[in-house]
Order: sequence, then C-alpha cells, then structure tokens
Amino acid sequence: MKKLLLTILFTLVLSGSVHALTIRCQDHAELQFSSLSNLDTKDILIEYGSLDIILDNSGSVHITTYYETVKYGDIFGDQYQKKIQSIKNKDDRKKFSDAHRHSMNPLIKDLNDSSKNEYFTSISLKADHKIRTNFIYDEDELTILKFVEFFDIDLKSMEVKRYLTVTPESKDIWNSTFTEKDEKAGFKKIGKAKLLDHFINCKEISMSINGSQIASSGSGFFINNKGYFVTNNHVIEGCKQSLITFNEKNIEVELIAKDESLDLALLRAKVKPKDFLNLSNDPPEKLQKIYVAGYPFGKGLSDDLKFTQGIISAVKGYADNSNQIQKDAAINSGNSGGPIVDEDGNLVAVAVSGLDKSASEGIGFGIKASSVRNFLDVNDVEYSTPGILNFGMNANKLNSLLEKSAVYTFCN
Repeated sequence: MKKLLLTILFTLVLSGSVHALTIRCQDHAELQFSSLSNLDTKDILIEYGSLDIILDNSGSVHITTYYETVKYGDIFGDQYQKKIQSIKNKDDRKKFSDAHRHSMNPLIKDLNDSSKNEYFTSISLKADHKIRTNFIYDEDELTILKFVEFFDIDLKSMEVKRYLTVTPESKDIWNSTFTEKDEKAGFKKIGKAKLLDHFINCKEISMSINGSQIASSGSGFFINNKGYFVTNNHVIEGCKQSLITFNEKNIEVELIAKDESLDLALLRAKVKPKDFLNLSNDPPEKLQKIYVAGYPFGKGLSDDLKFTQGIISAVKGYADNSNQIQKDAAINSGNSGGPIVDEDGNLVAVAVSGLDKSASEGIGFGIKASSVRNFLDVNDVEYSTPGILNFGMNANKLNSLLEKSAVYTFCN
C-alpha cells in the first residue's frame, strides 16, 4: 500500500539536531501554454512544471523548479478527444481533462532533461498551516523598481503558489511619484502581488535528521505494559529499522506481526510504558463523540502530541469496508496508526486514511477496535478491555492517558 507521506517541516529547536524535509509538487494547477504561435493546434507547446522545496530547522529554504514542454497533440491526441467528447457533463469533462493531463506529466518519471531554476531564501512567516518565504531577489536587476518573487506554501491543501511583486521600498517610491500622465499611458499603481505559478499534487519525498534519511513516520499506541504497540502497516512498510520516540529517546523496535489487508502492524519496544489503552468491546455508533491523537505532519509542526475531536459519521468505511468507521475529525499525514478513542479513553478505532482534501472535507477513516482485537488474538498478544466499573474521565485524565500511551514511530 502506498505510504502516507509527511509534509513540510516547520522550524524546530531540538537539542541541536539538524532536521530537513523535502516536498515535491508534481504539476501546475491549470494548463500552461508555452507557445501560442500560428502553429497547428497539435504543435502548440504546453508546459509542465515540478517543484522541490527543502526546509530545515534553521529556517532556510532551498527551492528548485523544473519545467518541460510537450506538444499539445502528444497529450491531447485522438483517443483523448474521443473520450472527452463522450462526457456530457461539464464538470466531469474538467475532472477527466485535469486527471489526464496530470497523468501524462513527463516530470513524474524523469527530471534530468528538464529546465531547472534554483532559489535560496528563508521562512518569513508561519501561521497555522501556512508558510511564506522571504523575497527572492534578482541580483542582476539594475532598475529602480526591484521586482521580487516569494512562495506561499499551504500544508492543508498541499499546494504551493509563486508570486511576483515589488519590494515595499519600490512600491512606496512608485506610488508616491505616480502621476496622471502615467495613468493615461496605461500604467497602474503597484498593488497586489501577481500569481505566477500554482503547483499542486505536493507530497513529502524525504526527511533527514543530521543527514540520516527518514523514509516514513506515523503514530501508534501501546496496548499493554510490555512495550507492545499498534500502528498501520503502511507506516512500517519498506522500513529497514523502525523506531519510536520514548521519554525523549529514539528506541529501536521489533516487528512482531502485520496484516496488509487490515493495514495493521504490531511491534514491540524494550520499554515499560506508564500507561496503555483499553480496547473497547462496544460496537461504534453514529454520532458517537471521538478524539484522535497523533503526530500530524510528523514532528514538522512540533514534537507535541496533538488532538482533534469529532463524531463517527458512518460505521462503514470506504467502499463499504465493514472493518472501518468513517469520522469527521481531522486526519492528516502522520496521524496514520494513531488512536481514536471515546470519551472514556477506550480505543474505538485506529486512524488509517483520509480522502484527498482538494476533493473532500472532513472525511477520514479508522480501523475498528474489533478488528484490532482479532488481529491481536490471532498473534496471541495480551491486551485489556474496559472494566465493569467506570469512574469517568475528565479532559486532564484523558490527556494524561493519551500522552503516556501514544507514540511517534518512524523508520529509515
């Protein structure tokens, strides 16, 4: 199963370690024409673009853009034309056309033969899930008006926008000296930044700590006091050595069992957790209140365990999967394998995936606790279920339970 990838790394201060993360955006949001000459339509050149961004915890940003042109006829040939003409609905035609164009992107397979530009800058602003870079100057520009570029990175929609603007000093000079003669000549006062490019299909492709690559990461939770914990199979798939962060130390763990169809993995660390989660015996119910704990975006946002809350929207998952629930609580890359608990802190499900946020909002899935129990029973591993007496759990107790039982897991 395809790994759920991390996203951009925010500035971290972690015992002097150097953290770096690379994301790649694989296409333009809209069709870009490179040539609109009097050529036959099939010979008009369209442009594909790709973008790599490397960020580290010092706040530096290294951006590389790649571009390649392809003949229109090579992408939108006779077979495409027959298919598009058979689609009557306008919105469906747009979706098909965009999907086809993205699938034909030559940069997905090979970046070596493309045109390349590199930029070195730093982070200017961070707000919630958004990052803005500092201005990128053209060192060869000798004009009074200094045109500069900057990039906006949105971690929620996973897209990057490149803008052209002028420095505040240039804007002040131009607008303060702007005359009626300028206006009659067709000039405009300098205002908003101009959108130059809009990159989409952005995913994390590598992460490193002090030069060591992190291939995958996610969340997990202890199910007993012997160091056994559960996560998703796709989180550990392809890993040479999985680890967890426990008491601020990176601990190597052993893979005990996995189930690719359920997307579950059982691992063991040689630690004794202070607490662990009970697995609920009760079937999930629609409108049941739930909490999700985990490490969305890995430790890119921070190394603090994070929580979201919501309800169970449906007791079946994607494609009528009866092993899953559907929920509305936010789930992002890095939440995979994390616990979904009820108000008493009992495991209801294991976070597994969410639909593409560009096409949906508030749709995520979890593997039911009953499936987790079956998985553990088959592998003869001890776990606990809630007792008869329940003394209730307030927010502080629930937070304490999850802080002690949930873990950040990663591999190289």
